[in-house]
Amino acid sequence: MFPLLHYNFENKEQLIFELILKPLIEAYNIVKFDKKIVIDKEPVITDKLVRCLKNKTSISEIYRRRSIYIVMGPKEQNVNGIYEPDIKFIVGSIIWMEIEAKRIYEENNNWSISKYFNKEIGIGRFLYEIYSQNEDHGGMIGYIQNGNFQNITQKIKSKLVELSYKECENIEGIENSLLSFHHRSNKGDIKLYHLFFYFS
Repeated sequence: MFPLLHYNFENKEQLIFELILKPLIEAYNIVKFDKKIVIDKEPVITDKLVRCLKNKTSISEIYRRRSIYIVMGPKEQNVNGIYEPDIKFIVGSIIWMEIEAKRIYEENNNWSISKYFNKEIGIGRFLYEIYSQNEDHGGMIGYIQNGNFQNITQKIKSKLVELSYKECENIEGIENSLLSFHHRSNKGDIKLYHLFFYFS
């Protein structure tokens, strides 16, 4: 049992769903109406999401009570040789979750989904133990800024199926999401929660 304020969570997955994934979806459903977001750079989109998380979602009150911390990483992720994720959630001493975000857009008739899977700047940050070194979970968000949303997410999901050591799962209760499972050499296996946000 994971007690937090007036909540009681049966397991870590429920806590992640209620205090991290669901509020991220709530924030997305607010910021997606910003007309500039279709051309915004990744740090700008992330900043808008984090501000919304702190002020306009179901966890805003918990954040104000300092029971949950939401931190946006620096614009330059490599600071003094230390890489920081785009978004970090810290729920007391119960859970620590790091999230990497990537813009997905068309450039010279080519989709930038390769950055999502990049060893150095994408999913590799989790698989090669740069992020979530002491955790068995992490998160990725794809900011899809133009193009056919279903085709793009299907390409990403197909690639995730190749990388996952067991069958990927849909995250129950969240559209446009996926849960993948990966082996790591030193830190134990990790599961990654993937959310796909369409801005168009």
